[in-house]
Amino acid sequence: MWLRSKIRFIMALTTNAIGDIGEMYVSIRLTENGLFQTFLLGGKVPSYDIIAEIIPDNNNEKPYQFLIQVKTTIDIQPFTVNDHRLKTPVPKEKYDALVDRPLPSYIAGVDLNTYNVYLVPAFDRNARYGGSIPTSFCLIPGDPNNIAKLQRLKSDVINYWHGINIDVYKPNFVSTL
Repeated sequence: MWLRSKIRFIMALTTNAIGDIGEMYVSIRLTENGLFQTFLLGGKVPSYDIIAEIIPDNNNEKPYQFLIQVKTTIDIQPFTVNDHRLKTPVPKEKYDALVDRPLPSYIAGVDLNTYNVYLVPAFDRNARYGGSIPTSFCLIPGDPNNIAKLQRLKSDVINYWHGINIDVYKPNFVSTL
């Protein structure tokens, strides 16, 4: 009986509603340990759905930002058989547009059966997630290991910004306004 009502509920969801729910779960997973704050855009930005930033934990840290494209599935069998990847395809045009943004960028796949969030980087134009995304970086509801994974994401974002030396560039920029 429960499964039948769940299937009716799922069948009533539109593609946009499924995507919105996925975006909310990504936001919850990223913010639950106080390392990040997220901003759901709510519109139809072609290449990303969420802008997130680090919550500085000291005076030396900056609120570095990053972008996330969210792909969500409610498929009863959401994983590929051979390599256990999440079947949340990212079209080449969306992926390339995300890579073109000058902020660190990631793709989050959400499985609405488990509410797990799978995160992959979107930096390399040669990487492709046309049919599915890897599941090695997984944020699981209530998992105490999420904090270590989110610390890795935070380090990744900080390393990106330090690598482009933004702290030197911006103060030296001369505006023409």
